Amino acid sequence: MQINPIKLIRRINWRTVLAGVCAVGMLHILAVFSEPRLARSNAYARMTPTLPLNQMIVLPPITAEAQPLPFVAPDARYAMCRFTTENGPVAVNAVLLGAGWLATVYSEDGESLNTTVAVPERSTTVVALRLMPSDDRFMGLTPQAQGQAAKETTALPVGAKSGIIVVRAPNRGPAFADLQEAALLQASCRQLKSK
Repeated sequence: MQINPIKLIRRINWRTVLAGVCAVGMLHILAVFSEPRLARSNAYARMTPTLPLNQMIVLPPITAEAQPLPFVAPDARYAMCRFTTENGPVAVNAVLLGAGWLATVYSEDGESLNTTVAVPERSTTVVALRLMPSDDRFMGLTPQAQGQAAKETTALPVGAKSGIIVVRAPNRGPAFADLQEAALLQASCRQLKSK
């Protein structure tokens, strides 16, 4: 008995095949988006014991034996801060020294809330963020609302409850190591006093 491929193709119910492909695609999308919430341990939980609250620290160089998180690139240096806005806003300041530098604010779930990338044409990019509580608390009037001049540089407000701030500096070799280290040590993350 010889099988005719044309008759076999005509017998296939293409609507069922298409529905199956769509179902598999939807299942894949659901799995990708639910994975961060189903993981046993996320980056925030792993870094909580080693990062002080509302204080930026520079991590030692990444090696195969010393990785704070899996798959962290060894071609860069990192400064990190675990923050919470439970007791009021948190000020984040950093100076990014050229292409490849970035500062990112992550929520506890790993969602990127804000990323600032250094502008390659500039020698430095200044990061000034104010992380605000994500509830409806009244945090006092701004100096401008009170008819006064602002005492500090205006910072971009980012609504966040808690998470991790990461400043990434690409490793450009031994000649730039001191400059890179100094810039990472200048990065700050501090709790602002509520009024």
